Amino acid sequence: MRGQISLEFSIILLSMILVILITTMIPGLYGYMKTVETSYASLGHGALSKLKTNIEMLAVSDPGSTKTLYIKSPPGIWRINNRDIVLEGNGFEISTTCSVNLEPGGEYKTGLRVIKVRLEKVDDNTISINWE
Repeated sequence: MRGQISLEFSIILLSMILVILITTMIPGLYGYMKTVETSYASLGHGALSKLKTNIEMLAVSDPGSTKTLYIKSPPGIWRINNRDIVLEGNGFEISTTCSVNLEPGGEYKTGLRVIKVRLEKVDDNTISINWE
C-alpha cells in the first residue's frame, strides 16, 4: 500500500501544526498593546522634539516674533512648568527642559491627532505657548 500514512503520523502532524499556530499567535496577541504603546511613545518623542526645536529657534529671534506649528500628537497630556515640558501618555512619560521660560503653565489633553501650537516670544527670556 503505497501513498498512505498511518493514523499516528497524521495525529502527530496535525498536533505539530496546532502547536506552531498557538505558539506564534498568543505572543502576538499579548504583544499588540506593547507595540501600540511603543508606537505612541515614539510619536510622542518626535512631537516633543519638534516643539523643543522650534522653541529654541524662536528663543534667538526678536521679541514679538511668532511661529505656528502643526504637531502629530499621540493621546496624552502635555504639561508645561516653567522651563519643563512633559508629555505623559498611556505607558510612557517623556520630558525635556528648554533654555527659556515657558508660559502659561498647566496642562493640555490631546488625542491621536494633529494639534496646532502657536509660539510667541514675549521678551528675551519668555516664550508663550498657545494650544489651539
